[in-house]
Amino acid sequence: MVGSLRYRGSDIVESMETSKRETLMDEKIYVAVTGKDLESKSSLVWAIQNSGGKEFCIVHVHQPIQISVPGEMFHEQKLRLYRKEKEKALKNLDKYLHICRQMQVTAEIISIEMDSVGEGILQLISQRGVTKLVTGAAADRHYSMRMKDLQSKKAIYIHREAPATCHIWFTCKGYLICSREARSTDNSYLEYSSSNTLSQSKITRETESVPSSSIVKDDAETSKRKARFEASKREEAEKSAVDALKKAKQWEAVYFEELKRRKETEKALRKTNEELEKMRSEAESQITESYTVIRKLQEKNNLSMETLRRLREEQEELKIKLREVSKLKGKREEEEVSPSNHREPPQYFICPITQDIMEDPHVATDGFTYEREAISGWFARGHETSPMINKRLPHTSLVPNLALRSAIQEWLQVPESLNKSSACKSEHF
Repeated sequence: MVGSLRYRGSDIVESMETSKRETLMDEKIYVAVTGKDLESKSSLVWAIQNSGGKEFCIVHVHQPIQISVPGEMFHEQKLRLYRKEKEKALKNLDKYLHICRQMQVTAEIISIEMDSVGEGILQLISQRGVTKLVTGAAADRHYSMRMKDLQSKKAIYIHREAPATCHIWFTCKGYLICSREARSTDNSYLEYSSSNTLSQSKITRETESVPSSSIVKDDAETSKRKARFEASKREEAEKSAVDALKKAKQWEAVYFEELKRRKETEKALRKTNEELEKMRSEAESQITESYTVIRKLQEKNNLSMETLRRLREEQEELKIKLREVSKLKGKREEEEVSPSNHREPPQYFICPITQDIMEDPHVATDGFTYEREAISGWFARGHETSPMINKRLPHTSLVPNLALRSAIQEWLQVPESLNKSSACKSEHF
C-alpha cells in the first residue's frame, strides 16, 4: 500500500510539473525580424535549420514614424504615412511566411507597435512566456569572421534585460555569434518538493496526506503566479493607456499651437500681400508716367532733329547765295573799272545753277555741265534729280569737262591780250 502511494505521489508531482510548464512556458521558437525587405532572412533560416522545431513565431516590432506637420493637414498626413508604412511591413512579413512554407514548418506572425524595438521584444517575452528566441547580433553587412561579441545596441539590451527563463540565440549572416542559456528557478523548486515527498513516505505510513497537500500548495502557487501575471498585464495596460492619453494631450496642444501659428502666419501674409499689391500699383503708375515722359522727350528730340536739319539746309543755301552775291559784286566792280572790256560770254560757259561763268565745269549723268561746287551742294541738300530736267539720276558721280574748262580760260584771256596789243600800238605810234 505504501509502495503504491509512493508511485502515485511521484506521478502526481511529475504531471503537475508538466502541466505547469505547459501553462507558464511557450515552447514555440520565436524569431525576431525587421520590417525591411528580408533583412532578417538569415536569422529565420538558421532557426529553422538548427533548432529542430516545427512551430515558429515571427516577431516584428513596428516603430511608428514621428512626423511634425503644422496646420489642419496634420492628422491626415500622419495617417496616410502610417498606413503606407504598415502595408509595406505586412508585405515583408508575408515573405517570411513564404520562406517557412517552403521549408515545411508551421509559422505565425506577431506584430506589435512600440517606439523601442528592444522594449517591444521584452514585453512580448514577458506576456507570452517565451522560452526560445532567435534574434540578430548585428546587421548582416557588419559580419566578419572575427566577430564574437554583440554589435547591435538592441541585441545588447535584450541580452541584459530579458528574463532568465528565455534561451536566446544571437545570429548574424546565418552564423551563430553567441547564445544565452536559460536559468529556471521553478524546476529546482519542483525537484525539491518531489524528493521531500518521497522521503516523508519512507519514514511514516501517514503519507496519504502528503500528495494532496502538495497538490493544493502547487495549485495555490500557480494561481498566485497567474494572478501576479494578470496584475502585471493590467498595470502595463493602464500605464500604456495613461501614456497614450498624455501623448494625445501633447499632440492636441501641439495641434492647437500650430493652428494658432498658422492663423498668425496667414494674417501676416495677407498684410504683406496688401503691401505688395499697393507697391505694385504705385510702381505701375510710376512706370506709366515714365513712359509718358519718355515719349514726350522722344517727340521733342525728333522735332529738334528736324529743326536742326532744316537749319543746316538753310545754312547751305545761304552760303551758296552768299557766294553768288560775292561773285556778282566782283563782276560789277570789274565792269565799273573796265566797262570797255565787257563782253557777253557764250551760253554754254554759264552754269545752269549759279548763272555765272564756270571755273571748274563738271558733267553730271543727265548730260549737262555744272559748276562742281554748285552741283555738289545740290546733291548734299538731298536732291537726287536733275536740276535741268527734274528726273531721278542713276547716281551722283561727276566727270570734269576739261575741254570746256580750257575754252573758258582761253576766252577769259582774250581781252587782256587785246588790251596789251593796243597799248603797244599806241606806244609805237
